[in-house]
Amino acid sequence: MRVASPPTRRRSPEQVGAYLFPDDTGQLQPLDEPLSWDHFAVEVTDDGPPVVVRCRGGLDFAYADQFRDVFAGITERDVVVDLCRLTFIDSTGLSVLLSARRTLQDVGGAMSIRGACGSVRRVFEAAELADVLDD
Repeated sequence: MRVASPPTRRRSPEQVGAYLFPDDTGQLQPLDEPLSWDHFAVEVTDDGPPVVVRCRGGLDFAYADQFRDVFAGITERDVVVDLCRLTFIDSTGLSVLLSARRTLQDVGGAMSIRGACGSVRRVFEAAELADVLDD
């Protein structure tokens, strides 16, 4: 049996401009960089409470440890996870995210998860976890 893998083809700049994602104010803006399912990047901004964790690309089992390490390095109790540029998430990615959320709640902190749209939002809905999203 052959298992299908996510496409690894990057979109051309002309195709990318057709996709709109919410910015920090909630306004839809065209995406200015290619997205791919075969790449994951995370940016942590620690300018003050809350810490903002921005995810981009595809979060699956291959990047779960990298994502877990990000949360291990956060010492603040209030975290916002921005998923607006996440193109794919699997059950392992969901597990890491929810585990970090639970850990923060156990120490009196809070995690806000925002920006999930498209297939990422549908994964949360299919797992009956849409209520953890703050959109």
